[in-house]
Amino acid sequence: MSRYTYTFKEKFERIIIDLSQSHLENSFLIENSLGSDILAEFDEIQEEFNRYLTVLTGEEEMYKGGGNTSIIRAYENFTLFESLFPDGAEEVICAIETIEFMKILLDWAQEVFKCDRKYERISEEQLKEQMLWLREAWTEINKYGENAEGIKY
Repeated sequence: MSRYTYTFKEKFERIIIDLSQSHLENSFLIENSLGSDILAEFDEIQEEFNRYLTVLTGEEEMYKGGGNTSIIRAYENFTLFESLFPDGAEEVICAIETIEFMKILLDWAQEVFKCDRKYERISEEQLKEQMLWLREAWTEINKYGENAEGIKY
């Protein structure tokens, strides 16, 4: 679990994250990115996680992603979310530790997978496979950060 406070809610059969209590400046950029810049599909989530992991492990110096609502730049120690549609002349940026964002991404993925099963977009077998992948992903995170608790299935 991340050191930041957040909750999930279901809206229109989709999982929305609420980081308003996280004390992260401009946390709405992360909220908007999950489901928009990072699509709520297993393959997309897995691919994004692996890209962040290569940065976290030092295999890559930087990963640049995003595109629908923000530009995302991930470095080993921190990830920046920059709004594509700033309100006014100032840039709107949210900075978060890369490992903390990866924890949020995995928690969000877990909720997405369970929601997909609830609405029968995936089978029980697919859910089990996705949960197995999440356990493996948490094992990777545990190598790089303290207090990474893992999935709750």
